[in-house]
Amino acid sequence: MTRRRMYGAQGFGQGGFLSFLRDNRGTSGDVDRELLLRLIPDLDVDHLPERIDTDADGLFHLAAVVWDVDERLALSMFREAADAGSWDALAALGEGENWLGDHDQAVVHLRAALDLRPDGHARLEGLLGESLVLSTEPGDPREIERLLAAGLQDSPEFALPLARLLLSEGRVEEGRTRAEWAVEAEVYGAALLLGNLLSETPDSTDAAEAAYWRGISTGDAHCAHHLAVLLQQRGEDERSRELHRLARSMGDPSPIE
Repeated sequence: MTRRRMYGAQGFGQGGFLSFLRDNRGTSGDVDRELLLRLIPDLDVDHLPERIDTDADGLFHLAAVVWDVDERLALSMFREAADAGSWDALAALGEGENWLGDHDQAVVHLRAALDLRPDGHARLEGLLGESLVLSTEPGDPREIERLLAAGLQDSPEFALPLARLLLSEGRVEEGRTRAEWAVEAEVYGAALLLGNLLSETPDSTDAAEAAYWRGISTGDAHCAHHLAVLLQQRGEDERSRELHRLARSMGDPSPIE
């Protein structure tokens, strides 16, 4: 038994997560939770399922809890569970890759998940649209717009990539309207986009400043930096220095000159 458990721990370290689950289950069929805690000390056992099954779906549920502790480890677990047949893990893998900025791989896995279950997954459609906007391979703007519009049924967060898409297509008024809507919906990053857009529009610098302040109120340090630049361009040097100091204190150390 000791040798078997050691093999399971080694398998865990090498990414053999299903082998680990099978090799470290007790007589009840559940996984050795004390060993799990030794391997992942910050794991919140209170959020673990009542029973961790030793199949692909069991691995998915474990990975979903591990995500709050170690995103990269959870991603490896999602990948193995998806390869073993868990659709939920496949969808989570795509979403996790999107979150961590691996948009090319996110496109692959989100497409695969939607191909298997195309209906009733507005969030996955939105995530696929967002990943296509940010991927290295150019996508079909019409498809991306459709996906992001579907994503809006789930969350206003998809208004931001939709606004960027519209602006990139030269549909400035539509993009601006969507950005304004996203700001009102308190989508993080929307105020920065709107402020930058307005700062480049004649006679709109006051509106740009207001947009930047909306972003600053949500903790967006980049809005403070861009407002410092805007104030410098307007000749308001003292206020510009104040906003530059604010931007640095919030986490954006970019110079304004």
